[in-house]
Amino acid sequence: MTRNRRGERASLAWAALAVLAIAVVAYAGIPPLSFAPFESVSLGPPDCEPGVTCSEGALESTAGDFNDDGNLDIATANNGSDDVTVLLGDGDSGLEWNFTAAVAGGPAGIASGNLDGGLVIDLVVSKELDNQIGVLLGNGDGSFDDEVTYDMGVAPQAVILADFDGDAILDVATADLFGESVSVRLGVGDGTFGELLTTAVPGGPYGMAAGLLDAGDDLDLAVSLYDDSQLIPLLGNGDGTFDLGEPVDVDDSPRGVALGDFNDDGDTDVAVATESFDSVDVLIGNGDATFELPVPYAVGGFPESVAAADYNGDGIVDLASADSFGTIDFDGTVSVLVGVGDGTFADAEQFEVDPGPFGITAADLNNDRLPDLVTANIDGDTVSVLDNTGTPPIPACVGDCNGNGTVEINELITGVNIALGQAPLSSCPSFDANGDGMVGINELITAVNNALTSCPVPGV
Repeated sequence: MTRNRRGERASLAWAALAVLAIAVVAYAGIPPLSFAPFESVSLGPPDCEPGVTCSEGALESTAGDFNDDGNLDIATANNGSDDVTVLLGDGDSGLEWNFTAAVAGGPAGIASGNLDGGLVIDLVVSKELDNQIGVLLGNGDGSFDDEVTYDMGVAPQAVILADFDGDAILDVATADLFGESVSVRLGVGDGTFGELLTTAVPGGPYGMAAGLLDAGDDLDLAVSLYDDSQLIPLLGNGDGTFDLGEPVDVDDSPRGVALGDFNDDGDTDVAVATESFDSVDVLIGNGDATFELPVPYAVGGFPESVAAADYNGDGIVDLASADSFGTIDFDGTVSVLVGVGDGTFADAEQFEVDPGPFGITAADLNNDRLPDLVTANIDGDTVSVLDNTGTPPIPACVGDCNGNGTVEINELITGVNIALGQAPLSSCPSFDANGDGMVGINELITAVNNALTSCPVPGV
């Protein structure tokens, strides 16, 4: 997708004043953020010729342990070179090129998950020019089979893997920008997908995240509408189709979407990166798939994506945006908004990365229980790694979502929902014991054991 550079952008003065109006004393006790200077990692392949044989134009990235060594790796969708790069992690926040896979047709989004019931992580890529997804099954060593394609809607952007029909098998969904639709194919469980299911979604669907937005058990979607400048909930019917909820106006040109419980009330909230207003809009959920009016938080220039995680180790969800135009001081930045815990956020702190950051991924690359940040950089042949150097939190009891020292049945249900893609990890980060960004069977077993006995005492 060619980067849209619209005309005059409206002033953010009012939004900045609104954020600054929050009393400074409210943030006095917040643990500080700490990131090392960014490391730039080439998309490769090694010894490639820039502009000719090098991968370029990375739009999005995803994290997963692609070679089963216990360390998180990164894969990128490279729009400029029609391929995917796989960078293997060394467990110390370092990444190194391992594999390049050809993916024709304009890779735009990328997602990772187990599609065929094995222990190997697979990849799915949305292809905006071919109106398809490409499915790449993993080999367990950081390499992948050739893509198998499936038709989707017109110009698919965001792609996600989640269980939309409750059969414990991952399904795939895309937000189709020019098709005015959300497309779903239900997973079969052997790495293949079934028939195309389409829900009409007018307004230019672009970004998307899956979670439980109301009191129902079926997985829902929160979708940004780029053309209409709205966020719309799609209420799941449990069969891969959706009913349209009530849209909410947000600032102009919304792109990436992230979910989390920002005010600790048990309801899912939404954050949207709004490109033309240089802001991240926060929408507090009411628990019935409706939302309060958005509150904008000023970030760097042209934020394209947003990631929700606890970046300072205080147990409260924070937000990070990839700012493709950076700031006056830096060509590319990541802005981090530290959560206060009541649904509000402190002023953004900017961290320099390579020019043109577009996608952003939170992943613990050095196994210290703190999420690091990786940006996919559209204006370069790189990803940027921000190593989180804060103080790691005390190891959590696996499954203890509320920190009361016990694991209860409702918390076990939350863990199962996260494992099936029916709830965001931010709803209970303690389930992610190994920091791989997912909840696996071993972590669920550990949580059950903690429920039957008691939480271990730290240091004992």
